Amino acid sequence: MYCEEWGKPLILSQPWVAELVEAAGGRFYGKPSKQIASEDVADADPAVIIAAWCGAGDRVPLEKLAARPGWDKTQAVKDFRVYCINDEFLNTPASTLIGGLYALAAAIHPEVFASAKGLRKISSVLVEKA
Repeated sequence: MYCEEWGKPLILSQPWVAELVEAAGGRFYGKPSKQIASEDVADADPAVIIAAWCGAGDRVPLEKLAARPGWDKTQAVKDFRVYCINDEFLNTPASTLIGGLYALAAAIHPEVFASAKGLRKISSVLVEKA
């Protein structure tokens, strides 16, 4: 699972988010809170992509995120498993993390968990033309 805290530059989510991903039954890709190259994410081929941009609430443009070069070939984009989680559920180490844990579990295991508050799923994929 790829979890992004910021989109320009790409920054992975914080260490406590990596712990929540593990608690929800997933595997966090990369080193928490570090900058990463878009190509590295595409090469990793994540099954699930989560964006929780600091200060963005639920306004992350998921279709544009999925249209990054090479990301259209990832399993997450092919399966429409690209999500935005309201940033207050993941970016603040407080009681709201319980909502973040549930949202992560719903993204990782949609067959088990109903959609969660603060979780928004991609509905279509834009294709950028070179």
